[in-house]
Amino acid sequence: MLKSLLLLTAGALLFTGCAAQKELVVDQTNPKKWSGKVEFSTEHARNNGPCFVLYGRYPTALIYNEYIHINPAKTYIFKVKFRSLDAALPASAYMGFELFDAQKRKLQYCHVVHTGLKHSEVVSAKKGDKFMIVKMIPDFHKIKNLRVAFNAKEDYSDIPNRDLSAACTKVEKMADGNLRLELRGALAKDYPAGTKVRFHTPYSPPMYYLTSGWMPAGEGKECTVVLSGISDKPGAPSKQFWKGAVYARPFVWFGNWNRIPKKGAKLLVDGFSLVEADKAPAAKK
Repeated sequence: MLKSLLLLTAGALLFTGCAAQKELVVDQTNPKKWSGKVEFSTEHARNNGPCFVLYGRYPTALIYNEYIHINPAKTYIFKVKFRSLDAALPASAYMGFELFDAQKRKLQYCHVVHTGLKHSEVVSAKKGDKFMIVKMIPDFHKIKNLRVAFNAKEDYSDIPNRDLSAACTKVEKMADGNLRLELRGALAKDYPAGTKVRFHTPYSPPMYYLTSGWMPAGEGKECTVVLSGISDKPGAPSKQFWKGAVYARPFVWFGNWNRIPKKGAKLLVDGFSLVEADKAPAAKK
């Protein structure tokens, strides 16, 4: 059995402005280091060892189980090589990071992404109810399908916010001028009147969108992700880790809703590498 660790050699990476680099181990040969769909192929292996084969329903995930402690003063360069097994059945690929807070609780898109609607306040919100009442805001009709984030701060210091309702299924303007929100699920606890709320996206994927596309057969394509530091703002940036992230685990996906591979398509994945480097110095004005 091949037992080589996939490490990026110093000569293989050119990244302007990064003086010091640290190679982080991504062990492709040990299945116990991975979760999701873990299937090896030696038939399609290249000189860097066996490759993974991803196929089936979308998205099919392959996740590296070891946590990386994110240093906010560093830049991280993550590379993966993708190939479609058959050019007639192209496979799509996505890559990114699962992110976690200091307690290693997973961060989701809905924890950090709000919709830009004005903050509101609770009028009535009781444990077990599948509805709540909040004060009127402009564009209130846009609340439908969104989630309510409780104890929201105007400066967004509460983000990542995990204190979320289920998605709103109906918004109704009441006779007294307040809004009644019907929810897909029951409230988990009571919220007193005056509790500040914000409206967040209902979606909950990880940071999957850093690279995406249909992958060629043959030699395939090497994809690179570069993230520098941790964002201090809400939202889902593509050049920094999300606000509140402390740990990360790299992963790849086969397929997604916007690029659904045909039945029989298979994605070959190898060439994992991860480097921690100094940030490029800020440009002089």
